[in-house]
Amino acid sequence: MRSSVPLKATMALTGLYLIVFLVVHMLGNLQLFLPESIARPSFNAYSEVLTSNPIVKVAGWMTYAAVVVHAVVSGVLARRNRAARPTGYELEDRGASSPWYSRSMGRLGVVTLLFLVLHMHAFWYRYHWGPIGYDADGRKDLYDVVVTAFQEPWIVVFYVVCMVLLGFHLQHGLAAALRSLGLYGVGFGPLARRISTWVAWALAGPFIAMPIYVFVVFSGGGG
Repeated sequence: MRSSVPLKATMALTGLYLIVFLVVHMLGNLQLFLPESIARPSFNAYSEVLTSNPIVKVAGWMTYAAVVVHAVVSGVLARRNRAARPTGYELEDRGASSPWYSRSMGRLGVVTLLFLVLHMHAFWYRYHWGPIGYDADGRKDLYDVVVTAFQEPWIVVFYVVCMVLLGFHLQHGLAAALRSLGLYGVGFGPLARRISTWVAWALAGPFIAMPIYVFVVFSGGGG
């Protein structure tokens, strides 16, 4: 593990696993765009499966482990990079050769981690141990918790900003993961970056739109 190669491979694999998790989570959240009469029972049934199905629960614990490993390895690599170049170049214009988000992956990762902790407390913890009502089918009404939360303007703004930053983190992170795993060769860098951009914003887009949609529909009297 003195070499950075296995660490970068670990970062790539855990990052790709977390992207798969985001795809599943995003598909589940798409139900919130449906009319309330359909969305409430559907979303609550989906939430029940996530917390009761043994296979899904194992996948959930693997996701938590992937988050921790991804964060720890990121910190180790960042420390090694700083140690390798303790002082910066006298003249440095990194903005001319790389976008800001590629130079801010650590900060974006920290913001995403903090968001995840707050998100888990607001929804996951509330679902398991907090006060929560039940829908007409006798399921815990997480739909009501989500809809109520996103009627608060500051929560909507916070969520949207975090999801935009997540989009930039994914945009660079996916391309970097594919490169670390050697999944594309010389000359395919631009294509890999374009694909990463499409995937990143296809994932982040619904997460950005969802709280805005809920706020407009329910706070605006359309729910």
